[in-house]
Amino acid sequence: MADSHNVLLSTILTGGVGATLGGLITAVIQTLSGRSQSKAAAADLVSKAAGSIVARLDQENKALREAILLLIEVMDEVSPELNTHPQVTKKLLAARRAAERAIL
Repeated sequence: MADSHNVLLSTILTGGVGATLGGLITAVIQTLSGRSQSKAAAADLVSKAAGSIVARLDQENKALREAILLLIEVMDEVSPELNTHPQVTKKLLAARRAAERAIL
């Protein structure tokens, strides 16, 4: 379970959010140091960077939800046909329930 959280975090950070966060941090530093930009312009940069982060996370969240729904659908179709060990069946059912809870 911890591995899936690490994979999700890695995906989010490498998906461009890290670069956006860098822009946000730069704008905050420029605001605090008072360098070359007015505070209003720096605040505008911070707002745009935050908006970009939210938009990117919304986009990634939608894609992940769609992928999870597709996996659940496929599992529902394939599970009755599987002839596996009861422990494997139990794990598949637990994984399906966890996936379903994750998108609620």
